[in-house]
Parts: sequence; C-alpha cells; structure tokens
Amino acid sequence: MKKSKSLFTIRRKRKERHPQIIIDANKITFKSMSLTHSKKSGKRNNVALIKNPNRNDKRKAYVNKRIIENFKFLYSKAFQNYVLSNEHIEELIKFLESKKK
Repeated sequence: MKKSKSLFTIRRKRKERHPQIIIDANKITFKSMSLTHSKKSGKRNNVALIKNPNRNDKRKAYVNKRIIENFKFLYSKAFQNYVLSNEHIEELIKFLESKKK
C-alpha cells in the first residue's frame, strides 16, 4: 500500500463526534476508521494505540475496526495537532492486510 499525502491523516467527518483516520482515498471518496477513547464499540473490541495521536490528550486512544466509506466533501481539512507515529501506521497496515484476507 503506497502512502500518499492524504492517507493516514486525521480529519473530522461532518456530524460525527470522533475524528477519523483516512486509510484509503480515490478521486471521490475516503475510507476511514474512527478514533475513540473506549475499549469497545458495541460488542467488538477496538484496536489499542500505543500513544494518543492527539498531542493535547493524555487518555488512552483506540481505533474502531469498522471501515467507513464516504464522499470527500463530508470531511474537514486535516488536523495539525494529531500525529500518527510510524508504529501506528505499521500497526494499521498490518490490521488492514489481515482484514483483506
């Protein structure tokens, strides 16, 4: 998977509380996974992150396993105070590859 400038950035989707990690993009749509502070979303466990991507937040962060696909115009500009480390990106790539199988 080739990392472009828009991939693995964090944006907010309109009318959503949680920020979204962009994992795939094309001309019209983004595929994303949401960031949250809870261990579970419904009955499924979320993926724990080593460090919270939000520099201003010290609480534990998790990524929801559900992948959402929506139009690009529904997302805001990329957040500047959110940073995904290389470890997080590698972890997300491993998760996405296992999900493709």
